Amino acid sequence: MRGADRGAGFRSADRGVSETVGFVLVFALIATTIAVTFTVGLGGLEDAQLAERDNNVERAFDVLHDNFNDLSRDGAPSRATELRLGGGELAFADDSTYRIYNESNDSVEGSTTAIVYRGAGETEIRYEHGAVIRSDGGGSVMLQEPDVLFGETTLIGLVALGPRGTESVGGDRTVLVRGAHPDDGTVTAVSENVTIRIRGPTADAWYRYFDDERDGAGDGTITDVTHTPADDETRVNLSVGGDDRLVVHRTLVDVRFTD
Repeated sequence: MRGADRGAGFRSADRGVSETVGFVLVFALIATTIAVTFTVGLGGLEDAQLAERDNNVERAFDVLHDNFNDLSRDGAPSRATELRLGGGELAFADDSTYRIYNESNDSVEGSTTAIVYRGAGETEIRYEHGAVIRSDGGGSVMLQEPDVLFGETTLIGLVALGPRGTESVGGDRTVLVRGAHPDDGTVTAVSENVTIRIRGPTADAWYRYFDDERDGAGDGTITDVTHTPADDETRVNLSVGGDDRLVVHRTLVDVRFTD
């Protein structure tokens, strides 16, 4: 009987050890799962939030594009676009130039200033020369096209920005981008071949836009489109002569960032 009692005691103690080890293993598994969830899950959630923030800004720039078209096309006196920064930065930039010149190298029209939003990582969304372009480090894509019509009479609606007041704003705040044009704009008509030259970090997006227009129009107005990545430059040659002509409508828009 005593031997039997001792055997039963050993078995009871073995069960106690097994329950303790099992509890430790289950607790370690739960703790590891929670740690992995916080490390990976929260990081992925933060990335998703940043991506959605940039997408919201992209939609705001679409509205900005339409509002500025109201100024240039319809002669609206002013427009304001609401934009939530969400920790990003909104600033004026002069790193892109758009120049139209004739065969004598005389400038027809041009513009230099862009509105740029810098978000997560290398993401940039900008309004420049009448177009909205997004860059993510590996290249640029045009989201909203400029106001251009090719044909016997080629019409280019060029929006030139005139910064006023604060050069940049940032933080988790909502900003109003106010645009107003002080005059009716200038109209220039040309009856000779011209070249459009765009220089800047989004030259690749402009190249694809004009190259698609050349293939789509098929009327011979665009005779050549070249892109030089080393110089961040795109050149577009337009055939204007005979009964054809080029009309450039340049609208100056004064822009302010306000609360």
